[in-house]
Amino acid sequence: MDFRSLLTDIPSGFEKEVYIREVGRSAASFRSLLDMALHEQDPLAWRAAWILDGCAEKHPELAVDHLHRIIRKLPTVTSTGVIRLMLRLLARYEIPGEDQGLLVDLCFGYMASEEYPVAVKVHAMQIIYNHVLIYPELKEELRAVIEDRIIHHSAGFKSRGMRIIRNLDRL
Repeated sequence: MDFRSLLTDIPSGFEKEVYIREVGRSAASFRSLLDMALHEQDPLAWRAAWILDGCAEKHPELAVDHLHRIIRKLPTVTSTGVIRLMLRLLARYEIPGEDQGLLVDLCFGYMASEEYPVAVKVHAMQIIYNHVLIYPELKEELRAVIEDRIIHHSAGFKSRGMRIIRNLDRL
């Protein structure tokens, strides 16, 4: 499947599902689309990431072998759309130990920066919360960042932030 030409235009909902189904049948297609998401420029990169995220949701086994690569590449990704979708994808997985520190640091950076949209921050918040369950010492730092930022953000940020704070209180 020639994803480069297929993704020159935004796929319709039906087309997206067809692409997801096709990518889900082949580890090589998943890898090819991941290369596109991580190395191309927008809009091709975020469209590839959009299909990848949908594919990983339906076929989670396809992304497992690529988590390390995604995390190591994230610091160089400039597309906020790709970052958002890669964080959304990563939030669904148990992250390998050697990559946890880098990912948590990146996520705290995304949350603290004004340059990233709320959707990036919300997925970053979720990833950090997932790691609080493994490393409870992150709990107060996450709470402090959320409480510091919640005043200045949208309803989406406030909603997820309050939900995570409630969950932190239960730990």
